[in-house]
Amino acid sequence: MKRLISCVLTLGSFGLLADVPGSSDSNILTRYTASTIIEYDLIEGAYDFIYASVDKIKREVSFESSVRFTGSGQKITYEMPRGVSREDALRWHTSQLDRLGGTMLFSCDGPDCGRATIWASQIFRIRSLSAPDRQQSYAAYVLGDDADQTLVALYVVERGNKRVNAHIEVVEPNAPVTFDQNRGFADSLSATGIAVIRNVTPGRDGSIDADAKAVIGDIAEQLSSLLASDIYVVCHLHAPGSAQPLIEASGRCAEEVAGLLAEQSSFEPKAIGVGPLIPVEGRKLSRVEVVVPSLMRQVSR
Repeated sequence: MKRLISCVLTLGSFGLLADVPGSSDSNILTRYTASTIIEYDLIEGAYDFIYASVDKIKREVSFESSVRFTGSGQKITYEMPRGVSREDALRWHTSQLDRLGGTMLFSCDGPDCGRATIWASQIFRIRSLSAPDRQQSYAAYVLGDDADQTLVALYVVERGNKRVNAHIEVVEPNAPVTFDQNRGFADSLSATGIAVIRNVTPGRDGSIDADAKAVIGDIAEQLSSLLASDIYVVCHLHAPGSAQPLIEASGRCAEEVAGLLAEQSSFEPKAIGVGPLIPVEGRKLSRVEVVVPSLMRQVSR
């Protein structure tokens, strides 16, 4: 009899670890090892994709940047195995999105995301995402191009019981969605000390076209509120051929962007061209970044 009871309890324990009925993983993200789906739903119809922190003004939920569209997809909430940190769960998912070539539209951590109760109760409406403000992270990504877009919202929390849950919403719009990808640029720069200028891709010779110059002008206006003096423009340039010509071309790119920012702001950024020397996760991505070393967070190991 004791052996029978033991078997029943063991089976019951496995039952508790089973995914909720009818659920499935997304087609683009691999779940964290030994994690369990505890909430699942489908997305069909109107959807609000948020790429900003949230707040509540009087009785109305408020967020600076969002887009509403119709589409279809999945909402999946995973519970991590015991001992997994919020940082581990966040890194697991964002590294996959980065490898897929996703563009991070927005990310935040802790109180910078706004009030956690709003995310749990009024944005996602999932009780198992309730957590302290300091124990939350959010990231919004767009993958693919206008002809084949996928939007991903990722919210990771550590609850009061120390369990970590990761909520993922993967949505495919019925029609292309456009974003102001540099909205909140100065806020992101202030929060992390580094920000990529979206929609600015240097030519192989380091040149910046007219559309990119207009984007840089908008960035300059945002930087007026930044309280820092050690600002750098770093240009990354990847193309076939030897490294030295690309480093020289990226230097010209950085000088031009730094000059444009200086013309339209009170700052005088220093220019650095690194050519192809610093890829992202092994990917050869040409890009222009603004870096403020004094604002960058120190990561302890």
